[in-house]
Amino acid sequence: MLVSSTNVLASQPTMLDENIKLDAATDKFYSYLIKSKGFQCEKLKVSGFMFGHAHGLPTEPQLTTQPNNLCLLEGLYFNMRGQWKVKLSNGDDVVSDYSFSI
Repeated sequence: MLVSSTNVLASQPTMLDENIKLDAATDKFYSYLIKSKGFQCEKLKVSGFMFGHAHGLPTEPQLTTQPNNLCLLEGLYFNMRGQWKVKLSNGDDVVSDYSFSI
């Protein structure tokens, strides 16, 4: 299932779901809400990569704790069209991963 992700940084964040691939555009900053899964948001690492390319995200997105066991992911930016994977990790353990079609 592909869902449009039209929210930019200053607008109301979209809730991310690991089971839904999001449609996003290049050259826009995005912010999303994610479930903390019991982890402290600020201690999670955000990383990402583009399939078929040897590079990660062009920005360093940040996570901040929100009410109701949520984290706010801010500063996510996609600079190329294609398939992207964004991961949240705690040490070597992947906590969540999200798919984007740009």
